[in-house]
Amino acid sequence: MSAKETEIPRPDMAQPHRAGDITSFPVGKVIYLSPVPLPTAAAPVDFNQAIGEVNDTYLDFGGSLPTPFTWQLALGGPFTGFLMLAFLIPVMGGG
Repeated sequence: MSAKETEIPRPDMAQPHRAGDITSFPVGKVIYLSPVPLPTAAAPVDFNQAIGEVNDTYLDFGGSLPTPFTWQLALGGPFTGFLMLAFLIPVMGGG
């Protein structure tokens, strides 16, 4: 396991870009949403943990761990469907 892992190519962030530019690279694409925001006195808050990585050059949106709602939806959806199939449909069919 001493072999070096292959590094994923990343786009060149040193080039200046304008809002609306889209740069594609082998494993995805970068969409430049807006210029640098104006400084404010408010502290940054990410309640949904939607921001994966932030630095002075870019913000990776949607690259974080799943939130509790994601797990509720992923596990509760199939479970609710099973309960409806097992109990609700036979009751409605018998009536």
